[in-house]
Amino acid sequence: MDNQPKHSSIGSNLAFLSLLLASVVYLCIRSSSSSLINPPFSFQKHDAQCLSKNSSTTTTTTSNVAPEELLATLDKASIGNKTVIIAVINKAYAVQEVKADTTMLDLFIESFWQGEDTRHLLDHLVLVAVDQTAYDRCQFLRLNCYRLETDGVDFGGEKLYMSQDFIKMMWTRTWFLLEVLKRGYSFIFTVNF
Repeated sequence: MDNQPKHSSIGSNLAFLSLLLASVVYLCIRSSSSSLINPPFSFQKHDAQCLSKNSSTTTTTTSNVAPEELLATLDKASIGNKTVIIAVINKAYAVQEVKADTTMLDLFIESFWQGEDTRHLLDHLVLVAVDQTAYDRCQFLRLNCYRLETDGVDFGGEKLYMSQDFIKMMWTRTWFLLEVLKRGYSFIFTVNF
């Protein structure tokens, strides 16, 4: 009789599948950044507009990544091995509600001050603002800020989970992170919204 609990084999299978998925994603990103190798998967040839083919109400969005500004921000914030901490914020995260004592952004920043030996990590944090209000707040706090502009969508407010605007916001974030990787940087990514 096998005395091992069933959940340990499920856990090892889950770990194996996670590792397999991570390897496939790594190979996709790695092969798409090389011009000498054709993408091994056909979905790599599609861009962000492929999401809008199935929906007649979807508008085309384009993320405007300013290469010089992005590189300057990443260079300023990076650790010696070109690693940064990235957090994406919007107005809902950066502005204080009427009855609140503080903002979510303030709590996030305070966690670096309150943690054990984490204050120096604030120098390596890049706040990617998806609207002007969040960018202004970031600048006011004198942090490493980058303004990610997207045509066709206002990311200033809260988006309902799995709504078209929410999905566009997630894809915009994903494409931005890919741009960071293409420029040779590694990152630790925090999910804020």
